[in-house]
Amino acid sequence: AVVSTQSTGLANIITASVMAILPASIDSFKYIIKGFLLGQILALFQSGTGVTSELLTERIKVNIPACQSLLVYILVTSTFGVYHLWKHGFAHLKSKYGLWCIFLAATDFAATYITVKAYQYTSMVSVQMLDCISIPTIMILSYLIFRVRYKFLHYFAVIACICGVGMLLFVDSHEKNSWKGDLMVACGATLYGINNVCLEWLAKDIGVFCYLGMYCWFGVLLSGIQVIILERDALESAPWSNPDFYLVLIGFAICLVGILSLMPLIMIEYSATVANLNLLVADVYSAIFGYTIFHVKFNPLYIISMVIILSGILIYIYQSHIDERRRITPEDIEQSSSLVVENQAAEGVAKAVD
Repeated sequence: AVVSTQSTGLANIITASVMAILPASIDSFKYIIKGFLLGQILALFQSGTGVTSELLTERIKVNIPACQSLLVYILVTSTFGVYHLWKHGFAHLKSKYGLWCIFLAATDFAATYITVKAYQYTSMVSVQMLDCISIPTIMILSYLIFRVRYKFLHYFAVIACICGVGMLLFVDSHEKNSWKGDLMVACGATLYGINNVCLEWLAKDIGVFCYLGMYCWFGVLLSGIQVIILERDALESAPWSNPDFYLVLIGFAICLVGILSLMPLIMIEYSATVANLNLLVADVYSAIFGYTIFHVKFNPLYIISMVIILSGILIYIYQSHIDERRRITPEDIEQSSSLVVENQAAEGVAKAVD
């Protein structure tokens, strides 16, 4: 029995060692593909918010970014918020997590408002492209806060993604005097970067449901105040009799709810950087939507850009996964194997007693 137990322990040590060393396995492949597919869904949602905002400003001629955000927060509050309040009461809202949610709601609302407002001054593709400024912000803050250490492939992947976005910038024609809108997008992207790093920390600490359950209440409060102060006149002149107005608002709300729900999930399992790298693909999706909906001239470089960005995303996720697997030290393997042996020994004693 002792020999059998020792053999099993040795087998566990060998298995754990092989899994720690080998960079490629079925589990690794599933992990990488899962992150990639979740990121593409997130990118489609992001592109959807851009398309609907562009439709509101260009086709329907109404500019109500705070009202758009308020609608989304109300939807999230009616589900996650009510459930969290029913389960936890006001205890979490009064804790330090509540204060962090106030900060996150304020930065997210400000970033969303500035970015949506920028559609009034610049093109949809330009907004999506300049959003990549959030990535260096996230990497710097992750280095300082989470002590993340980046490898050569990490930097290579990020540079490849940004170069792919740069190709879109090359083919995008600025018919507007868009410097004001571009500056607004840059500020919004920086705020998004700060927000996402804090969101990653909070979501990993308390979970997605608790985060959304608290966050949405403060979002409703802040956006409601903003609507009352800044957008009363715009709402009075809004085309309430136009059914397209409601359809576009609903489309925007669905996309942003999808982003709010999916973003923390990706951050918990992967990282804020992975989530934002995937959002860069939204630039290509926006260009495609711009071609089909707004009749913007399509350029074959869009496809090349998409391939480069997607390749960078896969490389980044791959390298991050390899680093995570290689964090398994010999001490961890020995400790894990010791626990297995102890559990088996305890089971043997229990059977002997029986």
